[in-house]
Amino acid sequence: MIKMTMFTVTATLLAVVSPAFAAVARPAGAAARPIDATNVLPKLASKPVRYCIVGQVTGSRLPIKECRSREDWLAQGFDPLAK
Repeated sequence: MIKMTMFTVTATLLAVVSPAFAAVARPAGAAARPIDATNVLPKLASKPVRYCIVGQVTGSRLPIKECRSREDWLAQGFDPLAK
């Protein structure tokens, strides 16, 4: 019951406050611009692929997970894609 009440109060506040912030953020007479996905997608795609290796340290039961790019692994003398 408390969660439902908090949700209702939060939703009501957001419904009331959001238009006020939208009016303040945009100058008068300025039209809203749609989001251009062409600018966002290249930034997301430019992250290098990371390869994670799970290893076991002698004397420990906890596995160690180490993630690096393929170039970093090759610089260490290990190819994560080799079988």
